[in-house]
Amino acid sequence: MVSAQTQISTDSSGRIITIKTAAPVTTTPILTPVYPPGYYPRRFHHYWINIYKVRFGVFIAPDISYMKPTATMDDRQEFKTENKGPRLGFNYGLMADYWFEDNYALVSGLSINTTGGKINATAIDQTPGVDKVKQADFTYHLQYIDLPIALKMRTDSNRNKFRFFGQIGLSVGVNISKKVDYEVAYYDDNSMSQTATGTKIKLNGALSEIAPIMFQMNIGAGFEYSLNDKLKAYLGVFFNNGFFPDATKPDQFDNTKLGYVGTFRDGTTRLNNFALRLGLLF
Repeated sequence: MVSAQTQISTDSSGRIITIKTAAPVTTTPILTPVYPPGYYPRRFHHYWINIYKVRFGVFIAPDISYMKPTATMDDRQEFKTENKGPRLGFNYGLMADYWFEDNYALVSGLSINTTGGKINATAIDQTPGVDKVKQADFTYHLQYIDLPIALKMRTDSNRNKFRFFGQIGLSVGVNISKKVDYEVAYYDDNSMSQTATGTKIKLNGALSEIAPIMFQMNIGAGFEYSLNDKLKAYLGVFFNNGFFPDATKPDQFDNTKLGYVGTFRDGTTRLNNFALRLGLLF
């Protein structure tokens, strides 16, 4: 905005004596940014986050978990390893969806995952020896705190209020509980055959005996149903593949506490599960 300032001088009778005109002055109006409702500028970024595009929710997810050796024998070719079946688990927690576009969201949350599996390791050489494991059957009862991050994609809403979705991502699990049921057949220090058993025994050996941190790939699909403008129910089927590190390292178990002598290995074991997830989004 440009403006000029003029000064007029008069004498006692009111006659104009002088007229002075100052140079034009340029002024810039102060503009206050106006943000749409729900938008807040984020420092050091050129975009905004709309808090109305964040949805929180809760879920429960019964699952079937299992441990799968990636090879039929351990690395030293001393034990034959195999999966002895699944076990039922349970997962529950909180979730948050940020819909940066109408049909695309970043998904995160926090959950408690009760999981595990059954593994058998049988010595290839069954001849008697000193402090030697012949066969070990272990059922693992594990619990992790899971922190996921995923990309979620969904279809447009139809007249029946259904929207189908799919998502893929990664999660990091932190182990908070590790217990085992076991039966171990072994030869003692006199080469005599013995058996040790236990139920829901807490493992207290090396930190890495059970993976303290578990990285998983997650993939799932399902549908959402709008109950009203603010509440949605959803149902989905998910597969979680623990790809790193090895789920178990039984050669690091405290075998003295478990009541047997000798060590064994179960190869490179992965922890996986299938989950049926039911939830509400607010």
